[in-house]
Parts: sequence; structure tokens; C-alpha cells
Amino acid sequence: MKALLVMPSLDNGYWKKLGKKVGPKSEPLSLLYIGTYLNHNGHKAEIKDCEAEGISLEELSEFIRNGNYDIVGVAMLTSMFSQSLEVCKAAKKVNPEIKVIVGGSHASVRPVETAQEEYIDVVTIGEAEITFKKLLDAFEEKLSLNDIPGIVFKENGRIIKNEPDPKIQDLDVFPIPDRDLIDMKLYRPSVSYYKRLPAYTMITTRGCPYRCTFCATANTGYRMHSIQRVIEEMKLLVEEYGAKEILIRDDTFTLNRKRTIELCDAIMKDGLHKKTIWSCITRAGLVDLELLKKMKEAGCYGLHFGVEGGTQKLIDTIHKDATLDQIRNAFKWAKKAGLETRGYFMIGLPGAQKEDDLATINFAKELNPDWAQFTITVPYPGTQLSKDAKEYGNLTSSSADWDNYQTWSGFSSDEDELPWVTHGRNSKELKALQRFALRSFYFRPRVVLRKIRKLDNLPILKKYLLGAMALAAGGSGRPPE
Repeated sequence: MKALLVMPSLDNGYWKKLGKKVGPKSEPLSLLYIGTYLNHNGHKAEIKDCEAEGISLEELSEFIRNGNYDIVGVAMLTSMFSQSLEVCKAAKKVNPEIKVIVGGSHASVRPVETAQEEYIDVVTIGEAEITFKKLLDAFEEKLSLNDIPGIVFKENGRIIKNEPDPKIQDLDVFPIPDRDLIDMKLYRPSVSYYKRLPAYTMITTRGCPYRCTFCATANTGYRMHSIQRVIEEMKLLVEEYGAKEILIRDDTFTLNRKRTIELCDAIMKDGLHKKTIWSCITRAGLVDLELLKKMKEAGCYGLHFGVEGGTQKLIDTIHKDATLDQIRNAFKWAKKAGLETRGYFMIGLPGAQKEDDLATINFAKELNPDWAQFTITVPYPGTQLSKDAKEYGNLTSSSADWDNYQTWSGFSSDEDELPWVTHGRNSKELKALQRFALRSFYFRPRVVLRKIRKLDNLPILKKYLLGAMALAAGGSGRPPE
């Protein structure tokens, strides 16, 4: 069967605030994995990335009409819920006989509710490579969907939910994503996420065994691609697509210390550390100086750490399973090993009052990472926080609209409410604190001088200036009253 996999527009308004060219465009790895698997197993899959390609809904409709597709698969994240539904509607208007399949993080955690939408035929739950293949086989042979695990579908006016399919443990079952399905020249990370272009993304593991309450991938286990498979994909990115930098998007890259060392050794054995640099995401308690020096030797230049809160009480409340000293040590060791650092911090965590958020901002300054990201806490569906939302705070009227579930809402109008605020707080205050956090961190003289010293080309300087102008427009340098 012929399938079109669609990534709807992801624009949440924040990137427009900073200037369209500042925003990131990352390869749709989930669709690439599915499309490649389908093409290796008797079907024909194509991909359209509306955001990266600048495709309007009308242009997408025309593309679907001319493509004579049997299936349209649509990615659905919470913050792009309405865009995803519009794509489903457009596909059905072009041809009511097209089967519309929806998957992704939002659909996976709210499959029954999603399947109730008018223009959706099937919802996939969780990882969908094999599920998609089974669905296309069933549609092609006109078989019942009752025996396909991990889906919710409509049948004779009823919503039917099948039992989930066990996760595939051997990730090497899935072929390396075929990036020829997309135009790789269209993709680049946000300016603060790369040093060299072209810079592309990949994953080496799936899942995270930790229990952070704000994260939808918490408690999802941990599975790994083999070292050989990882090296093969890195070589492909370097040799076929000219990658000068690779962003490894695993949730917890260094969870398995032995594997991390083996992977670093394999990278150096193949000489990849001389051809490309790379960065990764991990936890503060899963690094040590020796390990970080090994990673640096193998071409790693940067580490991203989820810090979240600046007090032990905040960190314990969200079950981060970390201590302030572990976090301090991780940043200290990373800098000693010569690695750049990025810290992720959250405003308005459960139980946080204004003084707690100011403590988080001050902790960020103490750690002094090369980059700091301050987001507003949002109880995304599928997280423990969403289940505890009423215990720790108040859902507002805007929580009924999934498009409002944005962690960068500080740059939206102060008249727009956040979907959720912790007890004793309000939307206007939290938005102002997000803007203050960014300004007060980045406009320190030593940070400005550090950025200037590291600039090595005019395009990046231009993007820095665009971001600085947006932050400066956010208000004064004092914390909100």
C-alpha cells in the first residue's frame, strides 16, 4: 500500500516572537523510522514535513490528491493537536476512502479520546513501526483489525481498544532511518544547540527508567542499539550527508557507563572523532570526571543536564532522584573535562512559590552553564504530574485547549492563561518570571563576553542578536513584583 506520513506544522508562536529563522527544524526521526520500516517490508511510504518544507494545508491537500495514497499517517504531539486534526480532516476531504492513522506522544497517552475524533480511523499506541506494517497488511488484505495489538479503532460506530504490544527489545530490528525520504538540507537545530553545520540528530537508545513526574517518557524502560549499529549510522550521517556535528537525542545517554565507554572507543577506532563532533543529554548522577574525559576524547563537545529546580525540596517533589551536590559536581566535572554544558530549568514546579523560582534562577547562575533553558511547568497528558495536577495546583479554562500546553508561554500575551498553575501563583507572574530568568541569566556581563569570545561567524552573531532583542523586549531586568 502507498502511505504518506505527515509531520504537521509545529510552530507554537514562540519562534515567531524571536524571528522565524531562529527556530529549530529537527528531522522527524519517528516518521523516518516508520517510513523506512514500511519500505523494507512490502509497502511504499513517503514523508511530508509541513514545518520544514513550509507547506500550507492547501498545498498538502493538493499533494495528497495527486499522490493517490491509500494511507495518511499523522504525527500528533499535545501542543500541535489542532494542527494534526486539520491534517486528518484535509486527507478525508480529499478522499473519504483514505485510511487516516494517528500516532505520537499525545495520541499514545489519550488513544480512546483521540480515536473519537471524526476524521481519524486508527490510533497507534507507543512505538509504531511494526504496528503500522501490520495495519497496512490488514487494510491491503481486507482483514479485521481485532488481532492487531497496540491500536484503538472504530468499527460499526464503536471504539475498540486492543491490548498493547510488548516493546521490541532488540532495536537493531529496525533499519537505519532512510534520510533520503526527506530533504536533509532543510534541517538545522536552534542556534544554541550546534557549533557547526550541517548538524543532524540520531538516537542510540529508547526509553528512560527514571520517574520524573513531569516527563511522559518516565518509567519506560531502557533499550539500546548495538555499538556496531550506532557507528554505522554515524558514518552514514558523516559520509553521505556531510554531518559536521551529531546531536544524540537519547533521554539518558550515559545510563549504561560500560556501553558509553565502549561506544567512545568504537568512535575513535573508526576515526569518527576526527570528522565530526557530537553532544548528548543525560542525568547529573550518571557522569564522573573519568567518563567525561573519555567522551571528550571521542569527539563529544557538549552535555545537556536536566536540573529543573534550585532547591532540594523542588527536586524531591518531582521525583528527580538527584541532589544539588550531584548536580554541582556534574557541571564542575564537565567544565574540567572541557565540555560545554546546557542546563534545563523549570519555572512554577509543583509547590514552588516565588522565592523558590528565584532560587532556581540563582542556582542556574551558580552552575553557570554555557546555555540555560527556563521553561514553564506544564502537566502534559501521560505524566504523573497530569494525574496530580489538582493536588498541586489549579487547571485553568485554557487547559481545555491542548494548543495552550506550551512551555514557552512566557512569550505569549499576558492576557492568555497558562493551562495550569501551582497553588498560590498566577499565569501573569509565571510568564514574567520566565522572561526575567532568561534576561537575568544571559545579560550578565561575563556571559555576554563569553558569547562574544566564542563567536566565529556572522550568521550565528545575527541569530544571537535576534534572540537578545526578543529577550530585551520582555521587560525590565528586575524580578516581577
